[in-house]
Formats: sequence, structure tokens, C-alpha cells
Amino acid sequence: MRIAIVGAGVAGSYLGNRLHSRGHEVEIFEASKSQDHWPVCAWGASRHILEKFSSESGLDFSKYTLHVGQRLRMDLPAEKKEYLELKGLVTYDKKRWEQDLLKELKVHYGQRCLPGSQLFNGFDYILDCTGVHRSLLPKSNENFIIPAYEYLIENAHDLDEFYVIGYKGARGYFWFFPLGDGMAYVGAGDIDKKYYGISEFFNQNPKAKILKKIGRPIRLSPPKRMQPFSHHNIIGVGESIGCVFPLLGEGIIPSLICSDIFLNNIDTAAGFDFKRYRDQVLKRFGYYDDVYRIVRLKMAGKLSTVKHFGLLMNMYRNMKREEMRFGFEINFGKMRRLVNAL
Repeated sequence: MRIAIVGAGVAGSYLGNRLHSRGHEVEIFEASKSQDHWPVCAWGASRHILEKFSSESGLDFSKYTLHVGQRLRMDLPAEKKEYLELKGLVTYDKKRWEQDLLKELKVHYGQRCLPGSQLFNGFDYILDCTGVHRSLLPKSNENFIIPAYEYLIENAHDLDEFYVIGYKGARGYFWFFPLGDGMAYVGAGDIDKKYYGISEFFNQNPKAKILKKIGRPIRLSPPKRMQPFSHHNIIGVGESIGCVFPLLGEGIIPSLICSDIFLNNIDTAAGFDFKRYRDQVLKRFGYYDDVYRIVRLKMAGKLSTVKHFGLLMNMYRNMKREEMRFGFEINFGKMRRLVNAL
């Protein structure tokens, strides 16, 4: 089949690689110019899961690993602290990883696409992998986005481990993700646009040099609230249909999982099974809606650990089941203290 993929991020590059290897004719359309294209995230995810997806794409993930975490420090309101033991959380060279996935593909850079574009004439399917932009699909019923930005920095040699600051009311957080050799990502997502922690970091680390500033709003609405997933022959994959874990704003692994669901539903004889794809996405990411409800309740100051105990337990059980996917320990006592502290 002829398949157009709009967006050369994690979902678009991975799907392009896999569909091409299956013998489909694939073309990728990316809005940014080749020299400007940059993966807009902190480059952190679980090594265990990324090894699997890399292997399926013919890549050796060890070649892209930048920093292997041991312990994550969390600074919480009221001067409380928590530490999570890490189980595979790493940062990796996401830019090079995506570029290597795209090596054998036809990529049109600097090509902004809109629904109904003549560019898509002759394609059997068009995949919307445009992330938070959701450029080709109709608007969803509930599109909740947190404004965020981050800096790529160097000369941060005194810090060599993952570090976050959680904001009161779960209204956002600051992050420091080490990339090795004194490089790191420093950023914050904050519904109130105060971005506490960023100026404090640079005041405490005057030698840190900014290499790049990146604006990157984060979608928290889960798939249940980001329907429809398709429109005519346009199909959304990844963050464009809400495949982001709402508590963390992390979309790398969810987008790759969603991509595999897509691959399991495309067949050269029968065509794409739209209903089965929708049902499987909603089932796989079903508990994300409970996590989203917890986050919104906390933001509104209405979360009760007694009244909403069922929601909290469902989040814990599902996260514990997927512990290796997150790359850090899932501990009920620490989770309860974290929820109470925010």
C-alpha cells in the first residue's frame, strides 16, 4: 500500500521504518526544515522497552544510550523529599535514533500539511503522527494541554542524576535529565506558567550554558477523551490521539505501543480495521483515564484519598504491572506520600 505519514517524531519515524520493512511504499511529511527538526522532549524513557522497539527496527539501542539512571530525587511541597530507585530509566540520543529509523525513507522536510491537501492524492492511508498539533484529525471533545518549555544545556558537570520538583496541586513539575558529559535537559511544565525551578537552577549553576530553548506543550488528555482516532482514510497514532501518560507527561513509550497496535491492524488484503484499532487503543490505555481524573481532581483541590481510593488503587495496580515500562520502582507507600504531598 501507499502510506503517507505526517510527522517525523517517535511514532512517525518508527512506523515509517516498520511499514517500509513490510514492503509498503511510505513517504513522510515533516513540517520543520531538516536542519531545524528536533525531538521536543527530555529524551528519557525505559531502556527495557526501547531495546525491544529498537531491535524490531534493526537498531542496537546500546549505541544510543546517554545516561543510565540509578536514583531519582523528587523535591515536593513543604520541603519534603522522596527518592525512587530506578529500574532502567535512561536518557538516549533520540535525534540520532529517529534519524537512523528514517535512513531508507523518503522524507519531505519543511512540508506543512493540512486536511485535504493535494499532497495526499493516491495514498491509501494517511497517518497523523503530529503529536500535540493533531493537524489532520477533527477536534476532540476534551483537549487538555499544559504549557511547557525546556533548555538543552552544557557545563552541568556537578549534577549527574535525574531530578524533579513537583508543584503543589500537581499543577506541573520541573525536571533535570542528564545526557552525559555535562549535558542535560532542564525544563518545566506548568498550568499556571510560573515554571518554578528553572531560574533557580540557572542561579545555582551559573556555568551552565544554554544551547537550545524549546517550547513544547504537553497533552494530558488520554485516548478516551481524544476521539475520533480516524477520519476517512486519516488515522491518528501516538500523542495525536492522547497516548501520553497523564501523571508524567511522557509520550515516547505510549506512542510506540500505539504504533504497534496500528501495525497489528493493517493488512494488505483486508485493509485497515478501524474499529478493532479503536477498541484496542481504548483497552490498552484504559487506565490512563483514571490517572487523568486523579491529576485533574488534584489540580482542582478535590482529590480525597478516601473518596477516590478506588481510582488511586487502579492507578497503582496498573503501574505496578507495568513497572519495567516506567523504568522506576512502583511503591504504594511512596505513591501515597507523593499524592498527599502535592
